[in-house]
Amino acid sequence: MAQAASKTCEICVSSPGHNYCEQCDQLFCDGCKISHLRTKMTKNHTFLSGPNINPEVKLYCKEHDENFIYYCLECSTPVCKMCAIKKHKSHDFAEIKESTEGIKAEVKMLIDMKMRNLQSKIKNIDQGSTKYQLDVQKVIQAIKEEGRHLKEMIDTKIEGLMHTLKEKDTGNVQTLQSVGNELKTALDKAKEQQKFYQDTHGIKDTTKLLQKLKQIKSQIDQIQEIQIPIMPSVKYDIKTVAEGEIEKLFGELTFGETVKKEENPKPQKNVREKPM
Repeated sequence: MAQAASKTCEICVSSPGHNYCEQCDQLFCDGCKISHLRTKMTKNHTFLSGPNINPEVKLYCKEHDENFIYYCLECSTPVCKMCAIKKHKSHDFAEIKESTEGIKAEVKMLIDMKMRNLQSKIKNIDQGSTKYQLDVQKVIQAIKEEGRHLKEMIDTKIEGLMHTLKEKDTGNVQTLQSVGNELKTALDKAKEQQKFYQDTHGIKDTTKLLQKLKQIKSQIDQIQEIQIPIMPSVKYDIKTVAEGEIEKLFGELTFGETVKKEENPKPQKNVREKPM
């Protein structure tokens, strides 16, 4: 086998071996390469050329210590000439270089297909995520709108209760003030007659005193004592609202859960190994 470290032509063993024959697995200098390609049996051999070629990567059949020169299509494996005769006698073969090109094309196709599938799925994920975020914003807006509507209804109810309370309060206060004013007027009249009565203490004439007392008594009798109305009252019975009753006022959230799909396992294709 050629040694990459020497980089010396293995034919003349004197010039640099920068040309690697894939069929012979040997390094050739430029002159020996030309001679090799002029020979009838080796004119179709192919070369790798350049200072960085590494012939050691070429695979050998460890069992027979021979180069792999064929590719068994039925077993999907490279074989040497001895393997072809002994173990793969009735199988279909192709030249290893030809097979390598076919496998390269197949692998490239698989890579391209896999990338397209993955890119398509990534696009679907991105689009789905964007749509989901828009849906979330719509739901948030709907919840806020419903909350505002319910709050408006509550505020309207509160305003109605407050209006009724204030309206009733105004009427009751006016009634009480009116009764109070009438009683105050009657009290003033009574105080006036009280003063007249006190003045009678200075009257010595019995006839005049009697006449004056009759007048005071007549005035006192004319003062009306109106009945005190039943005092108004007000109270508010607080209703205890359960959480479940509040929930009935709102809509309901529903989610489509994110579930990773298990893809159906596909039968594995026979991917041919790339001979080196």
